Amino acid sequence: MIPRKRLDIGWRDLLFGMRRCLSGDRREEGHAACRESTGDPDEAVFFLSLRSGFDACLREARFPRGSHILVSAITIPDIIEIIRSHGLVPVPVDLDPLTLEPDPDSLNSGLTSRTVALLATHLFGARISMDPLVRFARMHGLLLFEDCAQAHWGDGFTGHPDSDVRMFSFGPIKYHTALGGGLLFVGDPVLRGRIRRLHSSYPVQSKGWFFLRLAKYGVVLLLNRPGPYTLLCAACRLLGRSHDAVGYRATRGFRGLELLRKIRRQPCGALLDLLSRRLHSNALRSVGCRPEALAFHRSIPDLCYPGRSADHSYWLFVVRVGNAADLCRRLWDAGIDAHLWPPSLCVVKPVRDLPGQAPTSAIALGPQLLFLPVYPQVGRIRLAHLSRIVRQRARSHG
Repeated sequence: MIPRKRLDIGWRDLLFGMRRCLSGDRREEGHAACRESTGDPDEAVFFLSLRSGFDACLREARFPRGSHILVSAITIPDIIEIIRSHGLVPVPVDLDPLTLEPDPDSLNSGLTSRTVALLATHLFGARISMDPLVRFARMHGLLLFEDCAQAHWGDGFTGHPDSDVRMFSFGPIKYHTALGGGLLFVGDPVLRGRIRRLHSSYPVQSKGWFFLRLAKYGVVLLLNRPGPYTLLCAACRLLGRSHDAVGYRATRGFRGLELLRKIRRQPCGALLDLLSRRLHSNALRSVGCRPEALAFHRSIPDLCYPGRSADHSYWLFVVRVGNAADLCRRLWDAGIDAHLWPPSLCVVKPVRDLPGQAPTSAIALGPQLLFLPVYPQVGRIRLAHLSRIVRQRARSHG
């Protein structure tokens, strides 16, 4: 079975992180090294995760309870949970099904006198145009959050310079992963100072916990190859369990209850050292799956690919087909681990007392999206086989 995604980390990095866990805690040096690697050290603040940073921003922005935040209709559930935990109301902004950019009409219809912020999310590796969103936020006096977690791929991208807060993640399945860590660029020096003071009051993440995390992902790295992954999938079937669910649980950053307690911690020195190493060592490395993805595009030119953008890393390779579930099963039978809409994403529910708030395009997209394993390690022969299956099934159901 071809694994659906490869972890972007190697054994040298894992062993480096483990050694740092067993040595002295050099947190100040780690913070300094991380900031210097960003190209914008004055605005950079490093956290345990992107969620930690976003939560700290909302705590220090001090919006009145009941205020509205416009959010891209497709995002991760934890972001919505964090917004609601502050007594704020997430208002979904529908997306263009082709570009995945926020729909202007939906933006305007979601705007109320209680709207205080806009959270725009880049999805699946594609970068949306931020200029219209910057103008919209400035026109209406909104704090603009730019979620770049899925848009980072090592080309010096740091988000739109006029976004108030630009957020990056280095969690397990991201490019340049350090198996944790979040980076926020905060433009307002007053807000940035308050966030740093708040963050410094958090307890520090345990080095022992991070060591065990590194060890766990060593096991994941061993299984993240066709042979071992095939055995894992077979074992899951024998035990009556879904390898989908097992894989999701293994790579999810924060699980279970008490999300806020888990994310309100400072990163340990070992995590900062590993993150600094990853940022420096990958600064000149070409990353992403562009060559394989573009070749796949050419092999099936009439297939719909949401998130069309000239700036696209294909962090996830997504196609839109009317028979996604059927095609997914067909690919599984062929030993290709495609997958449907993952539990790590959600469509934000509309606000009941706001008319015209159903994100209809985003809701319709969910059942039609299929995520394919298109990345360099799959190899040309297997990618050609994947292309033939998708082309045949898509046309037969088109």
